[in-house]
Amino acid sequence: MPRKPAHEQFDTLKTIQERAFDLFGRYGYEGVSIGDIAGAAGLSKGALYWHFRGKQALYLDCLRRLHAIFHTYVLDPVRLEPEPVQAVLSLFTGLQRLLQDPRVANGVAGYWLTPSTPETAVIIDTQRAFESVAVQTLREALQRGVDRGELDFDGDLDPLARAMVSLIEACVLPLRHQSPEEVRSLLGVLARTLFRAYARSDELRRAAERALQADVAEPRRRLSRSARPAR
Repeated sequence: MPRKPAHEQFDTLKTIQERAFDLFGRYGYEGVSIGDIAGAAGLSKGALYWHFRGKQALYLDCLRRLHAIFHTYVLDPVRLEPEPVQAVLSLFTGLQRLLQDPRVANGVAGYWLTPSTPETAVIIDTQRAFESVAVQTLREALQRGVDRGELDFDGDLDPLARAMVSLIEACVLPLRHQSPEEVRSLLGVLARTLFRAYARSDELRRAAERALQADVAEPRRRLSRSARPAR
C-alpha cells in the first residue's frame, strides 16, 4: 500500500489523538479498546497501529496532552508569576480558563481511573511524576508568599501544596456533571477560604477578592504593591 502524503498522515494522526483523548477522558484506560478508538476515528485498526504501537502508547500520548493543558493554564502561570499572592491566585483563575477549553468539555475523569497492573506501571509513573511537579510548583509559590511576609501557613507548606493539587483534581473530575458556572463558583469559595485563612493582612484579602471577581477572560492583573503588609 503506498504511503499517504504527509498532510494526510498528519490529519489522520490528529483525528486519532482527538478521538482517543475524548474516549479515554470519559471511560478510562480499561473502558476503551483500540477498536473503539479506530471506530470513532473512522479508521481501521491497521491505520491506527501505523501511528501507535498499541493502546498503552496512545494512552500515554493522551495523558501527556492532558498534562500539557494543565501546564498551559495553571502550572506555568503559577511558576512564572513573580508576585506570590498573584501566583496563588493564578491557580484558581487558570483552572477557570482551563474549564473553558473545548478539549475538556466532555470530561477527563477517566485519566484518574487507571488500574494498577504491570501493563499500566509506566502510565502510573507518568501521572505521579506530573503530580510531583504540580506539588513542587505550588509549594514554591507558597514559599515565596511566606518569604515576602504576605502569607503565613504555620509550616504546613508541603501538606497544603498536596491538598491544593487534590483540590484541582476534585474540581476537574466532575466536569461532565457540573456547569462551568458551578465549578467557577466552587473555585471562588475555595480561593476566598484560602486567603481568609492565610493572608497576613485585610488589604491582601480584599485585593485577592477583587482579583477573583475580575472576568477570567481579561489579562491577569497584578496585585498592587501597596497591598503588601508592612515588614
